[in-house]
Amino acid sequence: EARHEALKALDEWLMTPDSERSDEVIAYYQQAVDRALDTLENERVSEGIRMFQLYSSSVIVQTPETVFAVDLDQGPNKSMTQTAAEEGIGFRMTPEQIARIAALVEVSFHTHEHYDHVDYELTQALCAADKTVVVTKSNKERWQDEPWAEKLEVLNQTVPRPHKVGGLEVDVLWDHQWSNEEHTQGTPCNAYLITTPGGVGVFTKGDINCGLRLYGWLHLMVAEGRHVDLFVGSPIYWRGVSLARQIDELLSPVWALGHVWEFSHRSPGTSGGATGTYTGNLMMNRHHFQHGDPVVLSWGEYLDLPARQ
Repeated sequence: EARHEALKALDEWLMTPDSERSDEVIAYYQQAVDRALDTLENERVSEGIRMFQLYSSSVIVQTPETVFAVDLDQGPNKSMTQTAAEEGIGFRMTPEQIARIAALVEVSFHTHEHYDHVDYELTQALCAADKTVVVTKSNKERWQDEPWAEKLEVLNQTVPRPHKVGGLEVDVLWDHQWSNEEHTQGTPCNAYLITTPGGVGVFTKGDINCGLRLYGWLHLMVAEGRHVDLFVGSPIYWRGVSLARQIDELLSPVWALGHVWEFSHRSPGTSGGATGTYTGNLMMNRHHFQHGDPVVLSWGEYLDLPARQ
């Protein structure tokens, strides 16, 4: 209850107009990133996984063997060809934090090329450190003129056999974030089912916003013996059929809800919760989940999940 009250107070503070431009909020965010990185550098889980929440849908997952990330993004910068500093965005990670992430993360998965799910500067730093960065084909083509673009990896779809990526087993579905109701226009978007060496399944759909193809693929994954212990990111579908309840019944995961406090979806000078507040996201989604357990983490918080028995 104390944590819930703290998150409500944090929501009220962040809901003020242009809060992401205030020195106090920027300092709070950077301190939260430091807390996560300090823990990653100084502690190692002995079993299961530890998932750290950063900005919006960005998460870092630590296992006893490796560290991987999903949809790493440092803040509400929108340029895909400039750093946040070059764009003039104050709400960002420090150069030291970006270097620490590049040293820690071994594999970084990106569901699609929208600026709230992939970051120009972080990607550049990871490639410079010879880390594995997995993107969609369209994302790689978008950055084809960058000297590091050849290092970006594109994974084909899977059904019977997962890819082997840095000690992880990775299943992939190609789908879209549709921008119209007819599903004729949209952005390619991958779903990833990442199974750790210890057997913990971490799943993200990114911004796939119709559940029909996804639900069929997940049934195939279950038939092939896969499982999902942790679902990270948004459970919402806004251009098609929502099957969050059916996916919850099929997989019964812990739902670490994403798309929280994404300031790029709030108009300048307006108040409110941007894409969603911590408490609002939890209350809006809680009714979907009768089998799994929803949780919303704030910047820098982490969640431990045990190894599968």
